[in-house]
Amino acid sequence: MPSEKKKSSLDFLRRSKFFASFSDTQLTTISSAASHVFVQAGKVVFREGEHSATMYLILRGGVRIERGDMGRGRIVVAELSESQVFGEIAMLSREPRQATVITSGDSEFLAIDRDLMLDVIRQSTPEEIIEILSVLSEQIRAANDREFKQLISGRTLATQMEAEKQRALTEMVAGVAHEINTPLGVINTAVSIMARELSIPKEITVQRAADIAESLELIRRNVERAHQLVQDFKKVSVGQLTEEKEFFDISEAIRETVDLMLVSLKRSQVSVNLVNKLASEQKNWVGYRGVLSQILINLLTNAERHAYPNGSGGVVDITIELENDKNYRLTVQDYGRGIPTENQPRVYEPFFTTARSKGGTGLGLAIVCNLVENVLKGEIRLKSEEKKGATFQIVFPRVLPD
Repeated sequence: MPSEKKKSSLDFLRRSKFFASFSDTQLTTISSAASHVFVQAGKVVFREGEHSATMYLILRGGVRIERGDMGRGRIVVAELSESQVFGEIAMLSREPRQATVITSGDSEFLAIDRDLMLDVIRQSTPEEIIEILSVLSEQIRAANDREFKQLISGRTLATQMEAEKQRALTEMVAGVAHEINTPLGVINTAVSIMARELSIPKEITVQRAADIAESLELIRRNVERAHQLVQDFKKVSVGQLTEEKEFFDISEAIRETVDLMLVSLKRSQVSVNLVNKLASEQKNWVGYRGVLSQILINLLTNAERHAYPNGSGGVVDITIELENDKNYRLTVQDYGRGIPTENQPRVYEPFFTTARSKGGTGLGLAIVCNLVENVLKGEIRLKSEEKKGATFQIVFPRVLPD
């Protein structure tokens, strides 16, 4: 078995671009002295900032290389597979690791430490050493180029996602402003009726008193309606602009967002059924009101645009309940066109849309996925069948990690 491993690792060394300039004798030395390391899928090989004197050649599986983006999250610098190496720069420079490496599947590596590499390099001719340095320099340039492109792409996407969020908020402002016109119009009519009745000095009959009372009741109800719209919008919009945790009733926050969305949804003949399955002691949540409302806004907009296009109308069921003792489950279900099977793996990809001609940007579900996974530390599930609708389930912690 050891001889088979040695032969296998020697073959990988020969195929690796990094070791292309090494002689068979040197590769045999490395293959014999280096150790085999097995790491399960999704595990960290090493973290950014750590010190280590080891580089790795991938024999089986692969890795994802991530770096911090100046406090704004993490970006994927590269994804490597068989016969590629990582960790060589920090090993030779003795500097801290510049990235975190995570396995993308069950993996096997050939671990080559600094002392072994230096011994092999000492045995090299000057030409071989120059070739080794040239390969190392090329790898550094390629890594920097990948990182720069990923950084620019990430910043561009973040900017466009923020613009999409602001566009949704702007559309909501327009909808609320339009909706407030209705109660204000009723109030204006009721005030006109009262002014007419009271402008003529005559006996207050039972009928006149009833007319005035009816006008006052109309004013009261519509003032309440306008006040509720403004208050709901204030809570939702302020939540969009802040990223601080707050203590609030999660079911009430969902209702406020749904009520605001109904202002625009009803123009597309879309109705919403809200089902609250939380007990009173389960409703209080310390979390992000704005994130929750943004997720709902995007999912409802997605249903309006894709499930029930062109004002065809339909129903969306929203349910908030417990998944288990530790997690909430928010379900948004429609009964519209559904999502084709071939498109389902791509629905969370930025800029993927089947409705670009109708104003779709392909960022709605990408924003939802980003907020669920990176902010709420939860997961999103999709079940869909063509002509039978789509169901999105958002599962997230009742107690968010710090």
